This record gives sequence, structure tokens and C-alpha cells, in this order.
Amino acid sequence: MPVDRCQGPTLQIRCGVLKPWIKKIGLLLAIAGLCLTVTTSASAQKRRVQLRFQGGVNVSVPIFLDVDRDIVKPGVGVTGWGGFDIGWIVFDFGLGLMGNSIHTDNIPEVQAMGGSIGNEPLIRWHFSPGIRLQVPTIDAVLPYVTGRFDANLWNFEPLAIDCGWYYCRGEGRFRFAPGFTGKVGVGIRLKGPIYFNVGMKYSMSGKGQFFVRTQWWLEPFVGFMFRGDSDRFDGVGY
Repeated sequence: MPVDRCQGPTLQIRCGVLKPWIKKIGLLLAIAGLCLTVTTSASAQKRRVQLRFQGGVNVSVPIFLDVDRDIVKPGVGVTGWGGFDIGWIVFDFGLGLMGNSIHTDNIPEVQAMGGSIGNEPLIRWHFSPGIRLQVPTIDAVLPYVTGRFDANLWNFEPLAIDCGWYYCRGEGRFRFAPGFTGKVGVGIRLKGPIYFNVGMKYSMSGKGQFFVRTQWWLEPFVGFMFRGDSDRFDGVGY
């Protein structure tokens, strides 16, 4: 048989006093659990909506440093990139093509041959994972700095002469050389998520399998950038 734990005058008084409080405490605990669940869900939603897509395309003018400018001319480059924007930081990946004209008729060894070859393109493909630090709290502009590792593939039409430089090599296959790019720029908001993008890159390429020494160049650029204003789950972004 079940035992009544409230038998006796004293216990009956205590049980009569405690039972309402036990019910109230249980109700308060249930409400607190519900509030905690809602708060946790809201916090997760707030964190989730900070993830959005950012991408763009730039056109640049690569200018090599510490070279004979009668031989190595400024060129043109096109880079597209995209990544995950989490507010102050963007993790992205870029793919680009760059070309500079080499005026081979000004190479002393070519002049000594008494011939004329003309201009030949120095070609660079690059695959570039990077990280960007930006200031997303200003409505009209989006200033940023970016650092990227460059996996470079270089190519130049072989001249098969002996001058000691990459533009005199005897074969025309693409060759790998690792590098790095630092970029500073600002996105100027045009409308909604679209920005006009302007800035400067400072790049280097190690010798790798192509150059005889490290190469450095500057690239002023302009382009357009897209920064989504909501995440893929229709949350509200910055």
C-alpha cells in the first residue's frame, strides 16, 4: 500500500504550505527553460546571418619593378574572386590571368643576331586563396586589406638564345613559381549590394621553375564587387 508522507498534524501543515510553492517553482523552471531555448535560438540565428557571399572582378595594369623598361612593358590583368563574408573577415579564392609585353627587339642578344622578333607576351595564370580584413560598419564605403598566396604558372614564347633571363629560355611550357599578393582597396557603394572597387596590389613571385631571381610588380586596379545583404537562409545581414 502507498504510504502517505503527510500523515500527522505537523507534516500535514508543512505539506499544505509546501505544495503550492512546489507548483510555482515548477512553473517558473518551465518558463525559464522556454526563455533559454528562445534566447539560444535567437543567438544562433544572429550568428548564422553574418555568413554571406562576396565576390567580384577586377581589371589591373601590372607594372614590373627593377626591370629594363625598354624590354618589359606594362600589361593588363583580369582577376575574378569569390568567398565567404563573416563580417570583418572574408575567406576567398581568386583566379586570374595576366600578360605583359616583352619587346624582344631591345634585348641585346637579339640585336646581336641582326633579326627582328617583335613583341611577345609574358603570360601568368594564378590561383590564389586569401583572407581579407574589412570595415563593414560604414554604409557608403567598404575599406579593406587582403593577403593572398599565389600559385603562379608562367609562360613565355621560347627565344632559344643565351642571355640569362626568363625571356631567353629555350622552351615554352608553363612553369610553376609560388608568390604572394598584398592588396589595399575600397569598395564604393553604388546601389544595394553592388560596389565600385578601386585599389592597388603589390605582388611578388619567387624564382620557382621559371625566373632567375624574385620578381616584384605593382597593379593598380578597378572593378566591381558584390556583397550579399542576406544569408542563404533569408536572414538579414549587416
